[in-house]
Amino acid sequence: MTVTPSTSTRAVQDGDLIDRLAVREVLERYTHAMDRRDEELMRSCFTPDADLSYFGGLRRFTGHEFADTFVSSLEPFGFIDHSISSPRITVDGDTASLDVHLCATMALRDDPVVLVRWVRVTDELVREPSGWKVAKRRHVPQLQYESPTSPIDFPGVGGKDPADVPVV
Repeated sequence: MTVTPSTSTRAVQDGDLIDRLAVREVLERYTHAMDRRDEELMRSCFTPDADLSYFGGLRRFTGHEFADTFVSSLEPFGFIDHSISSPRITVDGDTASLDVHLCATMALRDDPVVLVRWVRVTDELVREPSGWKVAKRRHVPQLQYESPTSPIDFPGVGGKDPADVPVV
C-alpha cells in the first residue's frame, strides 16, 4: 500500500475531516504513550504486524514488538516530551497517510544533559474495526543536539534542580 499526500485544492468534505482528526488522534496517542512510557497505549497505535523502520532503518520492529521493547529502552531518560509540527494527513477510503515532524526533548535521568532530536515520520495507516492504526512507519532523524540543563528557577518563587523533579 502506498498513499501519497494529495496536492488537491478541492474543498474538504465532512467525512474527510472526521477521518483526518481520527488519524491525528493516533499520532497524539503515540506521542503521549511515548512520553508516559505506556506500552498498552503504544500498542493501540499500530497493527500487530506493522512494518516499522526507526532511525533511518537502523532498527526495525513490528507494531507489538515496538511497544514491548522500545518503550522500556527509554529508561535512561527522566523527562521526555514529543512535540508535533507540520502534519500533513490525507485519507483515501480505508487508507491514510501522515507526514509529520516530531521534536523529542529528552533529559537524561543521571546526567544534567538534555537531548533534542527532530525526526521526520511518514506513516501509512489503515482503518480497522477498532479505528485507525499505523501499518507502516518510516522514522528518519533530521538533526540532534545536546545541551546542559540548569536548575529550574522562578524569580521570587525559588527553584529546583531538574534531577529532583519526579517523572510523572
